[in-house]
Amino acid sequence: MKVGDFMARVHDETLAQLPAKLRDSCTARVRFVWFQVHFHSPKVHYEVWLTRKTERIEIGLHFEGPQEFSYAWAAAFAEHMAEVQAGCGPTFELEEWTASWARIHETIPYDPPSEGLADEIASRLARLITVCQPIVEAERKRIPEPVNERKVKSAKRRWHRSAKA
Repeated sequence: MKVGDFMARVHDETLAQLPAKLRDSCTARVRFVWFQVHFHSPKVHYEVWLTRKTERIEIGLHFEGPQEFSYAWAAAFAEHMAEVQAGCGPTFELEEWTASWARIHETIPYDPPSEGLADEIASRLARLITVCQPIVEAERKRIPEPVNERKVKSAKRRWHRSAKA
């Protein structure tokens, strides 16, 4: 099975398994080796990520904003990890991922893409969303969305040629 077909099946099967209320209020997208679902902010999103380098497939809830934002989400979920693991399984863990990002995730072996594997991943992701999204909804009231800080690009770009005097 081609990766594009595999990820499309993960997308379709995940959404099909979500309760209607969640399915109708999410934004979902596939980008070659990853599939993301978010509800309010892409900085807090669910993801399936195929990583051939490590031969693992990650299924997770990512907090990808400034450090204070991401760590506030991690701290909030630390209090709910028993609930997350009871609903999703003990293989899901909360971790600091980078200097500013955190995630709740599990990994499984990267087997050759197949319909059966896509269905298994979709089931795991749908369960993670169903368990975690009510917690996200409750906690987002107290964790403010970071201000969108776009870096101002220099007027002089690599591809810009200045006029010669």
